[in-house]
Amino acid sequence: MPPMTDPAHSRSSGTAPCGAILVPVYENATTIESVLRGVAVHGRPVFVVDDGGRDGSCEIAAALEEEGVVAGIVRCPRNLGKAGALRLGFARLRELGFEVAIAVDADGQHDVEMVGPMLEIAEANPGSLVVGCRWPLHPDQPRKNLVGRFFSNVAIRAHSGVSVGDAPCGFRSWPLDATIHTRGRSGRYAWEQEMITRLAWRGVRIDRIDIPAIYHPRETRVSHYRFRRDWPEGIAIYAWLLLVALLPIPRGGREGVLRCWRRRFARLLSPGRLRGGRPEAWTDRLFVVVAISVGLVVGAVAPPSAWAAAIAGWVGWRWHAGLGPILLAMSPWIRANPEAIPLDVALTVAAAWLIGGVLRPRA
Repeated sequence: MPPMTDPAHSRSSGTAPCGAILVPVYENATTIESVLRGVAVHGRPVFVVDDGGRDGSCEIAAALEEEGVVAGIVRCPRNLGKAGALRLGFARLRELGFEVAIAVDADGQHDVEMVGPMLEIAEANPGSLVVGCRWPLHPDQPRKNLVGRFFSNVAIRAHSGVSVGDAPCGFRSWPLDATIHTRGRSGRYAWEQEMITRLAWRGVRIDRIDIPAIYHPRETRVSHYRFRRDWPEGIAIYAWLLLVALLPIPRGGREGVLRCWRRRFARLLSPGRLRGGRPEAWTDRLFVVVAISVGLVVGAVAPPSAWAAAIAGWVGWRWHAGLGPILLAMSPWIRANPEAIPLDVALTVAAAWLIGGVLRPRA
């Protein structure tokens, strides 16, 4: 059995913050043993959250606990869904004194060899949320999954100004204290994407790590995601976060507010990196296309009033749209008030904003 780190000893001795590995399990009997044995070799305590499955997964985990591979099992009172299982597991780990949780899915689609590099990043930056990014893309990855992934990235970019490459990826390093004290509305799969936005609002740094994209054959792949149930919930959560983002409510204390303002000014002056093939660059490009398209539509139909211009500017500022789309949306008022901002100046600034993203170093 790998040696279990004592969290209290870790804090008192001044060593790196202690992390544990958390594996939520719901009817993954065919893969759970290999996953647990694979993550256990990295020398950190492994905890399992049993989410009420009935296929024998918990019995397998219990046998591995007796063997010493698993440090503990957290049992949900009923099937809580992935979000509920993770929250329950995080609370238990925090009670035990751990500061970081490495979440690994039990379906075998996360490369257990990447737990080591994830631990290095997490323990060097214990207050950060580190999100796995499946890159390069797998040739068998379903196209509908890619579409959902890209638009999830774009929504988070609008909410928080953070460019991520793989918002749905469940392989993550979670800062336990910030995560436990951050409430989300989703109860299922959308919770992981929602928490990127909410933690960013608190001032938590968002990092990434590239991981291999693993997709098992369709006949052996186990997925509990239900499109008709989970997709509408995700859309509703994104819409709610877009609404909340418009409200001038300070979030995350002084550090969170300062980080948010710095990010807004950065996005105001540049749309992000618009070159390169990485998913984060694709996120910025898709967002810019959407923002400019909306700005053009608003500029074509909005009345030339100060109120319309103020609303366009506020929405663009709160949604991190940047100068280009904001000026396009305000163009009716600019045309009616050339003494305030000459139209040619506004268009020049908008073009410079767009070019700035192309000239930035590749992501």
